[in-house]
Amino acid sequence: MTALVPALLALALTAPAGPYTGVEPPAPLPLDPSPQPRRYQIEQIRIEGLSHTTEAEVRRHLLVAPGELLDEERVLLSRLRLLQLGWFSRVETRVERGSERGLVVLVLEVTERNTLLVTDLIVGGTPAEPIYGGLGVSQQNFLGRGLGLSGAFVWGGSPEGRPEDPSRYAIRGAFFAPDVEVPYTRLGLVLGASFLVLQGEEFACPDPECSAYSRSELGRAPHVRYKRVMGEGTLGFRPGPFERLFATYRYEAVDATDVGFASAPSGPGPAILPGRSTVSALSGTWEMDTRNDFFFPREGARATFQVTFGSRLLGGNYEYSRYLLQAESAYSLLGGLRLQGAVGAAQGAAPFFDRFYAADWSYFAVGPALGRALEINFSTDSRYDAFLAMGGAEYAIPLWSGSGFFRRGFVALGARAVYSTATLGGSRTPVSRTPFSADVALRFDTPVGMFNLSAAYLADIFF
Repeated sequence: MTALVPALLALALTAPAGPYTGVEPPAPLPLDPSPQPRRYQIEQIRIEGLSHTTEAEVRRHLLVAPGELLDEERVLLSRLRLLQLGWFSRVETRVERGSERGLVVLVLEVTERNTLLVTDLIVGGTPAEPIYGGLGVSQQNFLGRGLGLSGAFVWGGSPEGRPEDPSRYAIRGAFFAPDVEVPYTRLGLVLGASFLVLQGEEFACPDPECSAYSRSELGRAPHVRYKRVMGEGTLGFRPGPFERLFATYRYEAVDATDVGFASAPSGPGPAILPGRSTVSALSGTWEMDTRNDFFFPREGARATFQVTFGSRLLGGNYEYSRYLLQAESAYSLLGGLRLQGAVGAAQGAAPFFDRFYAADWSYFAVGPALGRALEINFSTDSRYDAFLAMGGAEYAIPLWSGSGFFRRGFVALGARAVYSTATLGGSRTPVSRTPFSADVALRFDTPVGMFNLSAAYLADIFF
């Protein structure tokens, strides 16, 4: 695959964490003759270092409160909770004497980080699209109240060989409130809304090595041109400090135009109904995240399980279900070791964009397949599978940690195996015929995002 080399591929995550300092014990007090250890009561909690974030928002995420007994484990979990918000680069705790014997003051000293981050910066090219690019940004602490705003776009122009055809592009925006307090209760709601406007196309030749995909014939290759306009709303709650459980309703208008073949959900081309159709679906999602650092985790785990049902009973034209489980665990082993896994299944007449594109789950894919950008496929390989399994490991070697623009950096060595198939028990789909992929990447944390320079992405462009 000939292509332009990407200038930079940047992926921004959230909440880099500083070293844990623990809870320092209060100044020595007179020995208690009682055989039971003395328990100290929290007289007050003082938060130092805030300039943008409101103090009330920080206090809502603490697992300790004035009047309670000092519990070091709950203080530790409170510190981890604050770091996971993405608002602070450092959170340290200490204990000071209170106004009288048995009382202590819990002090949290925080360092705020820039919460306006670059989430996507993509430049690339394929035979079907000589050059495409995109940018995404997010504000993770809007107005200092923990609200999230994000937006991203990708643009690719007209396909190769068809300059009169419409450009391919996608625009996405989202609002997210991860913890909305309900008055007079301890319940925290999760609220969200997002939209997607997309104009793209998928090639329709069953064989990705189809002769029509040669550069001289690409303009006449069979394809399906489509538009998607999607909106969704999310409502949920937190069953625990590191868990979220929420439901999402999605409504999507789809308009597909066939060029060169007769389209059907089970046909040789992308699974999409010809003409105008709608997707109406409900999803339930459970998330758990106990990692101690988003940038360089050394302990903890993250897991997500999502179930989606689309039905004519909800007013849509597609009857299907989709299941996806993803998990990741981190270990402190010389540097940092991460184990990753995912399994997924789509049943019924799911549209192609709700199925699994194997190249999205690999470090690289040998052949024409290339990972999508904001759900747009710029490659000539348009085979989406109903079943997916992925397993991998990544080992990180820390390089530096400081206070400059490049605050932290490490080298990541990773390997993954991806298996995908169109039918349960069927043979491996050719798109995952080379199931193993590997990567060597340089990653660094900056005030404007977390950047990833990946050798695998370059390999995916060239091979």
